Amino acid sequence: MLFEVRRASPGLRGVLRQHQLMRFHFESGSVVPAKPYWPRPAAALAFYLRAPEVVSAPGQAGVKKPRAVFIGQPTVVTLRQVGHDFAVYQIELQPGVLHRLTGLSMQDLMDGWVDAEAVLPVSFRALIRRLEDLADGDADTIIATAEAWLWSLWSRGARGDHAADLGARWLIANPGLSVDSLAERLALSARQLRRAFIHRIGGSPKLLARVARFDTLVRIKNRAPHVDWLTAALDAGYYDHQHLRRDFLQFTQTSPTEFMALERTAPERSFGLRET
Repeated sequence: MLFEVRRASPGLRGVLRQHQLMRFHFESGSVVPAKPYWPRPAAALAFYLRAPEVVSAPGQAGVKKPRAVFIGQPTVVTLRQVGHDFAVYQIELQPGVLHRLTGLSMQDLMDGWVDAEAVLPVSFRALIRRLEDLADGDADTIIATAEAWLWSLWSRGARGDHAADLGARWLIANPGLSVDSLAERLALSARQLRRAFIHRIGGSPKLLARVARFDTLVRIKNRAPHVDWLTAALDAGYYDHQHLRRDFLQFTQTSPTEFMALERTAPERSFGLRET
């Protein structure tokens, strides 16, 4: 069993937010629970090192992903289903990095994904094979292998940084920051900031702030399920219960209580673990 969340190495923290590794074995014949993946403020690179992942959104049929994908900014909850041999390695990227690596418009990847092998150099296939070989190994080796390859790619000349990328990082850390204040800090007009966010991050600054606040709230409830909703909401930056319910309805199409009941069925919960 492996369930690790690690910060990126110091030299790559401007590129990568964190690593998440999940490696579980479920008994043959048992029902493998789906992972309810809530919106969080990050695009990602994900590897499915054993069984493929099938992802579905509310009201949609499941779609099998390739063995490595770039995932755009999520704004709706999805259900991620894998097999009994469960091995997923996901690297969350800093804002703007996916655009800088690929040149793709993040608006086109909002709530979607693209086969990473289709947009990365051919040498990426060797990285996938190496990570598959390491799936039963330790987290340190897996992370070091991926970081070395990504650093090699990044250092060869990723596209230039943009003020909006830094602004998105500020906004994730401070979701209550107003768009006008953020634009002023970055010496951009509010319109320029919004246009850059949509192209480089995927959604508007206001949407990213809401996703960041929502992600904080879910993690607070996972860490401390005994805390009442109003207290958790205020700690996450919400100003009242109605504000909270609006985001749950938009992002999960359920009530707060219904979504947290679903989250408690996530695969890692079978092993006494939770995302915090």
